[in-house]
Amino acid sequence: MQPLKQLFENKKTVIKKLGITFNDPCREEDIADLQSKLSQPLPSDLIDFYTFCNGIETEDFMFRVIPISEVIDYRSELKSNTLHFAEYMIYSDQWLIQLNEGGGYNILNNDHGSKETTVQSNSIFEFLEIYLTEGLFSKSDNNSFWDRLSKSRK
Repeated sequence: MQPLKQLFENKKTVIKKLGITFNDPCREEDIADLQSKLSQPLPSDLIDFYTFCNGIETEDFMFRVIPISEVIDYRSELKSNTLHFAEYMIYSDQWLIQLNEGGGYNILNNDHGSKETTVQSNSIFEFLEIYLTEGLFSKSDNNSFWDRLSKSRK
């Protein structure tokens, strides 16, 4: 949990600018329930995130990381190894986590359905760090969050 806590501490100004609020940490029972429904464990960094906060809400185009209870509610819509992770504008676009054998995962997105679904990250820390540079839409260099994630993969 320490790297995430440090990231959020270092990005206080951006967090305030984007109107980010952190949900209370989830309960161990919530994580166990999700893992049971997935029939596999969550990677440790996802557990660290959810035990730090059970999702985030923002004023940045209503971007948010989805709380576990909602992830569970929408489990039936996806493949058994995939879950909803983040979204904005009330599910106008969403990021999915695809769990891989061996404990890793990929964060997937298709940029509003305009592109093929691609891996944008395999780290919640990287995903949040890139988001916290300037939110969804950069005013300084005209790069969107999707562009910044794509560049990080190269």
